[in-house]
Amino acid sequence: MKIPMTINGQTKLRKDLEDLELSLSEIAAAIGEAIKHGDLSENADYHANKNKQGMVLAKIAQIKSRLASAQVIDVTKLPKSNRVVFGTTVTLMNLGTEERDVYQIVGEDEADVASQKLSVTTPVARAMISREQGEVIEIDGTDQIIRYKIEKVEYI
Repeated sequence: MKIPMTINGQTKLRKDLEDLELSLSEIAAAIGEAIKHGDLSENADYHANKNKQGMVLAKIAQIKSRLASAQVIDVTKLPKSNRVVFGTTVTLMNLGTEERDVYQIVGEDEADVASQKLSVTTPVARAMISREQGEVIEIDGTDQIIRYKIEKVEYI
């Protein structure tokens, strides 16, 4: 199954992979140093670094798998319209409070609400996909229905 991802998301994952691969040599050096201290059965440094090495190798495998199954989407190359699609940046107005929020719809690995990046799998993003600028969407909140107007759709 292909996993949608923006170009920025792919770049970040590649950077994370590179950093993890570099850390492996540091971990290997720490393991080598711990081995020099003798009896491995009671060597806490050795066991801690072996565990760390295992976790880093698992994370590397996970990132490689995500990159291999990524469907990288460059939103700037998509045909422009007023329709919300993966990668677009959307300005929403809460019809109850008239507050505005701007979100880019991104893949799960890229999501970060603090950076205004909303996972395509969230209820808000799912409600926006395929809708057009000017349409109103409804989100079932914890104790009420929240209505948003899609004010602007940008392919940036």
